Amino acid sequence: MDFYRTLGLTHTADANAIRTAYRALAKRYHPDVSSLPDAHERFVAVTEAYEVLSDPAARARYDRTRASPSPKRSSPAAEAQYARATEARQQAARAKAADYSRMRYAQFDADVFDSVASYVVPKMLGCLGIGVVATTVVVVLVLLAQQFEWLSVPVVLLIFFGVMPGIVYASMEFDNWHNARQRARRKGR
Repeated sequence: MDFYRTLGLTHTADANAIRTAYRALAKRYHPDVSSLPDAHERFVAVTEAYEVLSDPAARARYDRTRASPSPKRSSPAAEAQYARATEARQQAARAKAADYSRMRYAQFDADVFDSVASYVVPKMLGCLGIGVVATTVVVVLVLLAQQFEWLSVPVVLLIFFGVMPGIVYASMEFDNWHNARQRARRKGR
């Protein structure tokens, strides 16, 4: 089986092209969204191809076998070894594809294509925004206290510890909102 052809690519495709092709084909053939009679088999085939080609080591082994269109070849003994390693990877990929095919498409998409960054970056930006607002409030309160000559160590501490629970509360509420949004997205809205 030519994994590159399965994904509609050539052996010169880069990692991004492989991921993009897989995502498009998985969306087309996932049994949860496709009405094609052979959708399950096609989905398993594209997942198997992706699992082998997305791993640089597995791809390098696959490229050294006769199944690959790559001009790279190994000696017959080494090629047999690479073919066995590729077959083992294919079996693991088929099992993973079977698991993915039983999932709802939204869950599959979130599990396979969402990155850590897509989860962490919104939280970081939210916390940064809360920090900017909180810092602005503290600075304004200190400036007001200085303007009206209320500034002393107890007043600064009172301002700081008066604002801190609000910062913590806002951060917790933002975190709860973000987590609820992620759960809703994983459930398919």
